[in-house]
Amino acid sequence: MFSPKNTDTPNPFRPALQYLLSTTSSDPRSNHSRKSSSGSLDSDNERPRAAMSSYNPKSSTEFRGSTSIPLINISRSPSPYARRHSNSNAGSEDTDDDDWGDNPQGSLRQPFLSDGYKPTGWQGLLHYGGLGQWLFNTNFGWACYIAVLVIWLGGCQIGLTIMNRIVLWSGYLKENYTSHTKLMTLIAGVYKFPYPLTTTLIELLLTHCWIILSAYITRWVSPWLVKAGLSGMVAPSRALHSSGSPGFRGQSKTGLVGVISHWASTRSGGIAGGGLFEFEWPVVKQCLPLAIIFVAKVALSNLSFAYAQLPIYVLARIGIVPISLLFTSLFTQQQHSVAVLSSTLTATLTLLVATIRSNVRVTWESIVAGVFSSFFVALYPVQIQRTYKSLLAALVPQGDSLTGIAMASNQHPHLPPDASGSPQEARAYWRLIHYTSTLSILIFFPLPLLSGEITNISRNCYFLDVFFHWLMVFCGGLGSWATFWSTIALTRATSPLTTTFLFIPRAAFLLPIMQGFKMPSFAWIGFGMCWASCAWFLKARRKEGRQFKGLR
Repeated sequence: MFSPKNTDTPNPFRPALQYLLSTTSSDPRSNHSRKSSSGSLDSDNERPRAAMSSYNPKSSTEFRGSTSIPLINISRSPSPYARRHSNSNAGSEDTDDDDWGDNPQGSLRQPFLSDGYKPTGWQGLLHYGGLGQWLFNTNFGWACYIAVLVIWLGGCQIGLTIMNRIVLWSGYLKENYTSHTKLMTLIAGVYKFPYPLTTTLIELLLTHCWIILSAYITRWVSPWLVKAGLSGMVAPSRALHSSGSPGFRGQSKTGLVGVISHWASTRSGGIAGGGLFEFEWPVVKQCLPLAIIFVAKVALSNLSFAYAQLPIYVLARIGIVPISLLFTSLFTQQQHSVAVLSSTLTATLTLLVATIRSNVRVTWESIVAGVFSSFFVALYPVQIQRTYKSLLAALVPQGDSLTGIAMASNQHPHLPPDASGSPQEARAYWRLIHYTSTLSILIFFPLPLLSGEITNISRNCYFLDVFFHWLMVFCGGLGSWATFWSTIALTRATSPLTTTFLFIPRAAFLLPIMQGFKMPSFAWIGFGMCWASCAWFLKARRKEGRQFKGLR
């Protein structure tokens, strides 16, 4: 223990001060400055300050031999962080206001580590990354996120089915369902547009336009999304490998032509950050199988839907879920539990019992198209998952992992790590959307011309100037956009089987409504057991999620 008895004066701080003075140069000006600065430490005693100049300092050898212990460590470096408010200096309360949450310069450095301050409520959710942390790092938040995706995708699929039924079967709806509900008189109309391929092409074009708009919207609101911890939703603003070429060279063009040329040649913006017409051959090769499967799925499904009643359409595609079980086991090596297998097969059988009818007129085109579309509908989520993984693997440097990837460039350094996804995951997601939509339009575009639908429309359709018809087509394109991106989002968040299984509750919800709730007793029993099987499947999936610490 250090004691005043071991020193020439009773001041306990003098040995340490003399040690500092003895290790520095003998410059009188420096000694004078150190003496004046050290006197502030002895403000409680005026005697040491006066006796400092007359004190005979010891050499370093003599000091090492003494039993005193220096109280000051000169090897300590200043803290790199900003000063924090201390109660020991009351006079600094007026000048150190940046240590509090009111000033962003101080509070943004370490908002969750500041003394006694942690934002809560809406401020913590929307300004300090709390929403992203809650959604993606807590079990309850992740369950809410999946529930919102499931409800959103199911509702959009139901709305798209109704819109397509109105466009393709308006006359049939008015003839058969006006007696069940008064709303059908308003929404069915008197026009029928029996051209499923042309309708599909128009919806694909509208879907691509909505995707472009949604990408720009995420960039416009990116400051708020980043603050909320949802930077994984923001579309990339620039290409991954931006070239130095400014675009089309030569004489500058003015007017509308110049604007279009600059818009087409720019290498920023668009959907995935590479411009509106981003087209990289390595990415095209990765996304081409998915686009082919998507085109086959949409074309065959709409062909079956256009030439069959809704119960027959559902019966023709009843094997979607069993085929999905087979594909997920073969291509993703996923092992399904007994509860998942039992619930999915029971739901399929009970839906079959509730939907089957006798003395119903069917066409072979709708049955064949529906059966073949079942394979592509079941394969589509599996290929989404495989393509997304391949795109993500191409973006991550070899030997690195997603946990070690740096934060996004638009993420503020004061925020906690964003749990909504890395920049590579966001780019892979938007690339998947961009290339799948673009390639699907290019592949699908010749089909209405080859089928002769364009020629028939030009000769036989006299209601193309009717506002209600185009309003329904526009709503169908909006529903197609919502279904397109949410299918990819749900598949990425859960599994292909979960996405495919939504076919069963969607059919169990829509069929009684479209039939006016006039069904035989066995159909009601079948629908009740079908909903019970859906609840069983949900319970089994939640159990698996807890076992593996979340559905991720």
